[in-house]
Amino acid sequence: MTDRPPRTIRFVRAELDNPGDDRCRAVVQIERPDTGLFSGTAEGPNGPGDQLRAVARAAGDAVTEAFKGDGVSVRVRGVLPVEAFGQTVVVVSVAASAKGRNQTLLGVCDGGTDTSRAAALAVLNATNRFIGSG
Repeated sequence: MTDRPPRTIRFVRAELDNPGDDRCRAVVQIERPDTGLFSGTAEGPNGPGDQLRAVARAAGDAVTEAFKGDGVSVRVRGVLPVEAFGQTVVVVSVAASAKGRNQTLLGVCDGGTDTSRAAALAVLNATNRFIGSG
């Protein structure tokens, strides 16, 4: 087994709440080792696709907050649950920028039984590579 570098950011939790008025609120918490815990929050309509979008946006906001001092910005462009090979995977597209670099990234995560969690992990899948690269 090869030695892998530690993840730049680590998923802690994702919560999806329905505060009423046909709205949803997502909170995602991540950890940046040696720095601490960071959270992002996003609200939106309460449809199934809208819920995944809110979770992904909250994850992007948490990453932006964790790396604010480094000038990193993450914006979710789209979220899509896809049925493939008998399972659901969540694909996200994010626009990331840091230190004059701008890049569109894709992240993918197996939806399993919790597509909200998968949406957050897909954002981290994309951004860990971007942030870890420099």
